[in-house]
Amino acid sequence: MTIPGARIMKGCHMAWRLARSLENLRREINQIAPHRSKVSDGTIGDGAHQSGPSDHNPNSSGVVCAFDATHDPDSGADMRKIAEHLRTKRHRAIKYVIFNRRIASAASGWRWTGYFGKNPHTQHMHVSVGRGPDGRSTGPYDDPGPWGLGTTRGDDVIGLRKGDSGERVKGLQAVLERAGFKVTVDGDYGPKTAAALLACRKSMGSTADDGNSVTGYAYAQLLTALARKQDD
Repeated sequence: MTIPGARIMKGCHMAWRLARSLENLRREINQIAPHRSKVSDGTIGDGAHQSGPSDHNPNSSGVVCAFDATHDPDSGADMRKIAEHLRTKRHRAIKYVIFNRRIASAASGWRWTGYFGKNPHTQHMHVSVGRGPDGRSTGPYDDPGPWGLGTTRGDDVIGLRKGDSGERVKGLQAVLERAGFKVTVDGDYGPKTAAALLACRKSMGSTADDGNSVTGYAYAQLLTALARKQDD
């Protein structure tokens, strides 16, 4: 399947896939901005990327470890805000983020510094994942954990437990409902909410025994279930 907005390497027919952590990031961006422009989205590199080391080129395992997301603030896809979120929250897989002539990475202590590459990245945000040199990333690029951009904000929902109540629980319940699982949006994390979360996790292949807490993995599975429901 051709990915909308993907850059295709000229003359390249090798099999490749996008790092799973970046699949999740793209999915979360699409959730918060379902009508966003994707004109500058990118995954696998074009000829310019192919001519040098780049995470847009597949590594030795055929995995592309970079994703560009179009800056479209009117739709909710404000890459200035999203890039700052990624810089401060620092998903386990992230290597660096670039937007609007600035780059942040572990090398700079995750402070923004000037970026002087040929592309100023004013029309899109670039995210690289994994560890090591560009084009040869290894490590946690397939980490399934959430990036926290979902409709309920992962950093608010992760950690909720059976017995909790309030607006954060309503957010969890609303997403479960939209993902197709029967639950009452009442703000009380009781047996029905736990059962709905467990059903969600099971539908994603989890071996969890209960839905009594929202772990990082549970949240990632919830986002995946929601995305699949929206694609139906």
